[in-house]
Amino acid sequence: MIVVDAIRRFSKTPLKHRMSKYLLDYLLENKELLKRIRIVTSRAYLPDTMMIAQARAEGPSFELELGAVEREEISLVNGRLVKQKRKSRTLWVHDPVQAVEVLRRFNGVLYMEFRFAGDVPDWYQQAVEEFTAESAKDDEISRLIREQVELLLSGVVLKTEIDKALQEGDQQRFQEKVQQYKKVCSSCLWEL
Repeated sequence: MIVVDAIRRFSKTPLKHRMSKYLLDYLLENKELLKRIRIVTSRAYLPDTMMIAQARAEGPSFELELGAVEREEISLVNGRLVKQKRKSRTLWVHDPVQAVEVLRRFNGVLYMEFRFAGDVPDWYQQAVEEFTAESAKDDEISRLIREQVELLLSGVVLKTEIDKALQEGDQQRFQEKVQQYKKVCSSCLWEL
C-alpha cells in the first residue's frame, strides 16, 4: 500500500514537531483509518485535512482541520462581480497528541499533506499520483460546474446591464451587452 509506505518513510525523517512521530506511528497501527487517508500536495478546498512538516520546512509544524469549508463566493457589488475566498472549520488542532484523540473518533476521509524542507521526493509524488488518478474525474466535474455557475452569474449581471441600458436609452452599451449576453448563453449549459 503506497499510503503506508509514504507515512513510514516520512516518519523516519526529522520532523518539525517532536510529537508528530507519535501521531504517524498511531496512523500506521490504525488499519481502518489508513484505508481512508489520501495523500495530497495541497489541502486547499478539502474538508478534513492534516499537515505534518519536516524540520526546517516553511510554515506551521502540524495542523489538523476537520469540517473545513473553503470556498470562493461571487457577489454583485455596484453592478460588478466580486470574488472572495472564505474559510470556516469546526475543529483546528495544532498538537499531534491531541490530534490522535480526535482521530480515534474520526470516521471520514482524511486528506494528508507532508511538507518537506527541500525537494519533494519521488515516493511522495507517487503517493499523490495514486490519489490524483482516482480524483481526476471528480475534479473535472467540479471545474465544469464552477465554470457553468460563473457563466450563469455573468448572464444575470449582463441581463441587468441590458435592462439598465434600455431604460437609459444607451444604444451602444445595449448592443455591447447583448453581444456579451449571447456569448454567455451559447456557452452556458443552463437556459438563461
